[in-house]
Amino acid sequence: MTKFIKFYMVSFCIIVFFPWSQALAMPEIMGTDQIQTGMHGIAKTVIEGTTIDTFDIEITGVIDAGKDSDGRIIAIASGPVIDKTGGVLQGMSGSPVYIDDKLIGAVSGGWKEINNRTCIITPIHDMMKIWDMPDLKNKTMIQQVNLKQPPTVILADNKTDIKTASENTVATTQAAVAAEKSKPLMTPLMVSGFTDAGLNLLKEKMAPYNLVPYAVGSYEGKGETVTLEPGSSVGVEVVRGDLSVAAIGTVTAVDNGRVLAFGHPFLRKGNVNYFMTDAHIITTASGDNTGFKVGAPGNLVGRINQDRSAGVAGVIGRYPSVIPIQINVDDLQLNRHQTYAVQLAYDEELASSLAASVVYNAIDQTIDRAGTGTAKIEFEILTNAVDSGVIKRSNMYYSPQDVGQLSITEIYQALNLLCTNTMGETDIVGIKVNIKVDANRRTASIIEAVPEKQKVKQGETVNVKLQIKPYRKPAETLIVPYKISKNQPVGMTTLEIRGGGLVPVAQLLMQQQGLDLSPEEDKMQPLSEKLTAFMKANKNNEIIISPAAPIMLNEVQQAAAIEAAIKQSAQLDQIKPNDQVNVENKKTKLDKSEADLPAKFDTNYIIDNIIKTSIQVIGKKN
Repeated sequence: MTKFIKFYMVSFCIIVFFPWSQALAMPEIMGTDQIQTGMHGIAKTVIEGTTIDTFDIEITGVIDAGKDSDGRIIAIASGPVIDKTGGVLQGMSGSPVYIDDKLIGAVSGGWKEINNRTCIITPIHDMMKIWDMPDLKNKTMIQQVNLKQPPTVILADNKTDIKTASENTVATTQAAVAAEKSKPLMTPLMVSGFTDAGLNLLKEKMAPYNLVPYAVGSYEGKGETVTLEPGSSVGVEVVRGDLSVAAIGTVTAVDNGRVLAFGHPFLRKGNVNYFMTDAHIITTASGDNTGFKVGAPGNLVGRINQDRSAGVAGVIGRYPSVIPIQINVDDLQLNRHQTYAVQLAYDEELASSLAASVVYNAIDQTIDRAGTGTAKIEFEILTNAVDSGVIKRSNMYYSPQDVGQLSITEIYQALNLLCTNTMGETDIVGIKVNIKVDANRRTASIIEAVPEKQKVKQGETVNVKLQIKPYRKPAETLIVPYKISKNQPVGMTTLEIRGGGLVPVAQLLMQQQGLDLSPEEDKMQPLSEKLTAFMKANKNNEIIISPAAPIMLNEVQQAAAIEAAIKQSAQLDQIKPNDQVNVENKKTKLDKSEADLPAKFDTNYIIDNIIKTSIQVIGKKN
C-alpha cells in the first residue's frame, strides 16, 4: 500500500492515548509433556464489560495432534462463571489456562452436543510459534489462500497416541472419543450499524469463510482504552467506522507488545492485515446447542498480523493499511441525505465483498424500505492501477424487488479487478460513492426512430429523431446525431437503436446458433486495459445506435454475419471515453476515427428495448 495510506492511519491513531501493554511479559509456561490427567487449574475470560473473571479447569487427557504439534489438551470447565454462562461459549476462545501459575495454553474448542463444559485447549508452545511467522504485509504482494476451505483446528485421528499418567482411566477414554467429535469454538462475528437486509447480504458474503454475523450494538465509553492482558476481550475488526464487522475473542498472552489470542484461526489466512481493538462484552447467550458472548469492538490498539491454525497474533501500537470509504446516499422521496464513513482493513480477498456489503447497507438504511426503485450511482476509486489515478464509473439501475442489490454490481466488479490483478498488488487509496434513489420507476422504451433524411453519404452525420416513452409519463423527443462510417457499404443500411444494458441482436443471433462470441479472458492483458474497458462499458441509461445484423437466409450469409459480429465486438472494445453525446445540451463529441463504431447517448432513463430503422447510403461525402 502507499505511504499515503500508512500516514493516514498513523495520523488517525496518534491522537489516542494507549496504556501500553508492552510492560507485560510472558509468564512461566508448562508443556504437554508435564501435564497429567487430574491436574487442576484456572482459566481467565470476560463475561461482562471488561472485568476479567476466572473459572476452574480439570485436565482429563492429552492427545496427539500430528507432527510438529504439542497435541491438544482435553479438560472440564466448572465453577460459578461456567454455571452462569451455561458452559463454554464461543468468544471464550483464547482464554488462557494456568496450572500452578504456569500458562499451558488457550481454550479453543468444545462439544455442545455432548457436554458443553468439556473443552479443548491449544498448547501455548504451538501458539508461540505464530510470533515467529514472517510478516510481509505492505512489503510484497499479498499471498493468496483458498478461502473456500473452512478454518479448522486439526485434532487427533484414529492413529492418535494418548499420553496420560493413567492410560486405562475412564477419563482418558472419554477424552479420546470426544476429541474425534470436537469442534473449534468458532469466533462469533459481531456487526453493528447493519439493517436486517444488510446483515443478510453480509451473511451471504461471509458464508464461504464459515462465519455467521450477529447483529449487536456499539457501546459507550470508547474513550477509555482497556489494557490488553491475558483474559481480556480482544477484537479482530475488518470494517470500522459508522459500520463495524469484527470477531471477538480472548487474549491468551502478551509479551512486550506482542499478543496471542483465540487459540484457533479467524479465517486461517496466514499473514494478514486487520484492526486489533479492545472489546466490551455486553452479555452472554446460551442455548441447548450453542452459546456465545455478545460483544462489541472498542478502541484501536494495534494490528493483527497473523491468522494461523493455533490462533491469531498481533502487535500493539502498529496499525494496518486501510481503504477509507465515503458513501453519500440521497432518497429523493424522503428528501433525506445520509453520509457514511468506514475503513476497511486492506485485504485483497475480502475487500470486494465487504465494500459491496457496506454500500448496500448504506442504501438500505437510508431509504428504509424494500421494493421497487431506481438508483443512479457514481463512484470513484483512487488507485495507482490507472495513469489518471482514479477509476470513475456511473450507471442507473431499476428493480421491482431490491434496487440496492443491483446498484452494488459494478463497484464489486471494479474492486474485484483490482484485487485479483495477476500482475501484482495494486494500491487502493480511497473510495467515494454517491447514490440517488428514486422510488419511482424510471424506465423508458424507444417507440420511434426516424432519420432526418433517408439518403446519406459515407462519412456524413445524420440526425435521428427518437421518441421514447417513459413509464407512466408522456412521450419525449430526442434529436441525436449518428455518423455514418466511411466504410459503410453503399445501399440500404439497417440501424439498431437499443438500451445500453441490452444485448445486441447480432450477438443474440449468434447465441441462438450456439456460437459464443465472448472473448476469452486474456490473463496477460494489463490491468489498466481491463479497467479502461470497464469504465467505458455501455450503461443502462444509454441509447446505442449501430448497424444492425442482416437477416441470414443461407449458410453463406450466416458465415458473413459471424465475421461481421466478431469485427463489431472488437471495435466495441476500442471505444474511447469521449465517444458520447450529451443529448440534453445538444453538444456532440463523436469519434473521428474511420472505425465503424456505435454511437452512445446518455438519457435520464433506463432504456429497456431495441428497435430498428433504415437509411440509404449513396456514396462518399465530398
